[in-house]
Amino acid sequence: MPFYRGHEKFNEVLTDKRLSKVGRVIRAYNYGGPSGNEKLYVIGTEEQLFDAQTRKKVEAKDVLSNKAAPDGWSVETFGLELLPESEIEKIVTDPTLI
Repeated sequence: MPFYRGHEKFNEVLTDKRLSKVGRVIRAYNYGGPSGNEKLYVIGTEEQLFDAQTRKKVEAKDVLSNKAAPDGWSVETFGLELLPESEIEKIVTDPTLI
């Protein structure tokens, strides 16, 4: 999967229909901490980003920046189950979103 540095590249991901699908997981890397500490984020129905752990909306500039993800970030597989319940309800109501 593609690997990026800096939050600005998130806009590039959003323009790629294959990478920007609802439920696509983004993994942010920080090798300065313990192994397996990568943060996961999920793309929502309106191109917003959600923290997979808290299920809260976050800003790409805050979580994918060179400071927050100093070792870059990658676009991964799908994790619809990591979205907040409100997003899952939207998908169930309108399956064309995925």
